[in-house]
Amino acid sequence: MTSGFRQQLLESEARTWLRKGYVTADKITELNAIIAKHRGTAGAAHLVEEMRRQWRRRSEWLI
Repeated sequence: MTSGFRQQLLESEARTWLRKGYVTADKITELNAIIAKHRGTAGAAHLVEEMRRQWRRRSEWLI
């Protein structure tokens, strides 16, 4: 899997979680725990950081 493809998957996943309403501190804490079980704390932190990045860019993709 190429790095560019992995980044696209990460961006897509981050947007999906945001669309599902994971936008408050409590919901992010909940999601962090769920993702950490599967990917570890570093993987969860990486996803949350991407979610923050996508939140700042939401006007480009949110419909």
